[in-house]
Amino acid sequence: MKNYGFLGLGAFGGNATRLFELAGYPCIAANSSTEDLRQLKDAKNTMHFIGGSGCHKDRRKSKALLKDNIEALISEVRAKMPEITTLFIFASSAGGTGSGMLAASAKILRNALGVNVCLVTALPARSEQFKAFANTVELFQELEKLDDIGAAFILDNDRCRDKLEINETFYLHLDALLRNDNGSERGCVDRGEVDELLRTKGMAVIARLGPDESSTEQLLVSIKANGIYAPIEPDKVIRYFCLMDSGGNISTAQIYSEMGTPVDEFVGVGAPSTVCVAAGLSFPKGRLNEIRKTAQASSEIIKQNMESADVGLFDGGMDFLGAFDAKPVTGTEKKASSLDILNEFL
Repeated sequence: MKNYGFLGLGAFGGNATRLFELAGYPCIAANSSTEDLRQLKDAKNTMHFIGGSGCHKDRRKSKALLKDNIEALISEVRAKMPEITTLFIFASSAGGTGSGMLAASAKILRNALGVNVCLVTALPARSEQFKAFANTVELFQELEKLDDIGAAFILDNDRCRDKLEINETFYLHLDALLRNDNGSERGCVDRGEVDELLRTKGMAVIARLGPDESSTEQLLVSIKANGIYAPIEPDKVIRYFCLMDSGGNISTAQIYSEMGTPVDEFVGVGAPSTVCVAAGLSFPKGRLNEIRKTAQASSEIIKQNMESADVGLFDGGMDFLGAFDAKPVTGTEKKASSLDILNEFL
C-alpha cells in the first residue's frame, strides 16, 4: 500500500480519499477551507492552503493559492508519502479549489517527485448550475494538454444521486485493482501489469463483480451502462484490457467486439471477485460537449437576465410628489439674496 498515495484537493478530494486512508493507504486532504477540513474528523493528514478561506468555485482564486503554497504541498507529499511510485490526485471538476489546482498540481508533482500521477475527478450532475459546468470545461481544456500523466478516472455525478455512494464504489473498484489478488497455474496479472495500466494516458474504467454474477453480459453492463464513470466514447479506442477472473467464464472476444480491440491484454484467474480494467480510452467527448453546451446556454440566459436587470424599474417617469404643487405666478420676480444685492456694489 505504501507504493500508492492519495492526495485529495478540495471538498470532493477530502471526502473521496477517506476510505483509502482508513484502509491503510497514505493520504493527504488539502483544502483552502478550514471549515471543510474540520468535517474530516478521522483524517490523519490534512493541509490548509495558507491565505485561503474557500474558493467558492473561483478557479482563479484557487490557482493564486496554489502559487503561494506549492512548495509546502510538495514538501507535505514527500514527507507523508516517501515510498510512493504512483500518486492519485482527487479533485472535483466543478468546484473551486480542486478544479483550479488539479491540472497544475499534477504536472508540478510529477516533475518534482518523479512518480506516476493518476487523476480522479467527478463531472457535475445535470441539475447543477452554470459555474459548475464552466469550471468543468476550463479544467478539461487544461487536462487535454497534459503530457506524461497517467490514467484518468472520470466519475460522473449524474450516474447516481448519492455522491458518497459513487465514492464508495470507486474505492471498492480501485482497491481491488491495487491489491491485485489473483493468479493460478492458468494465468496471473502481476504488479508490473497493474502499474502499466496506471501509467497509460487516457480515461480508465474499472468494473467489479462478485463470483456469483461474473458473466460476460453482466461485465459489459457494468462497464458501459450501470457504472459510476462518464460514458465511454463509441470510437472503440482502447489500449489495454485487464481481467482478473473469478470464475473463468468471461469471453474477452465478446468484450472486444463491443469495446474495441486492445493493443495488449493482461488476464489472470482465481480472483475472489472479477475485476476488469479498460485503460487508454478516449476522454468522454460526448458528455463533455454536452456540459459545454449547457454552460453556453446558461451563460446566454444569465447574460440576458443581467442586461434586463440593468434597465430602470419603471418604463416611464412621473413626479408624484410634485404633481399637485401650486404653479408659480408668471412674471413674479425671484427675490434677490443678500449676496445678489452686495454684488451690485462690487
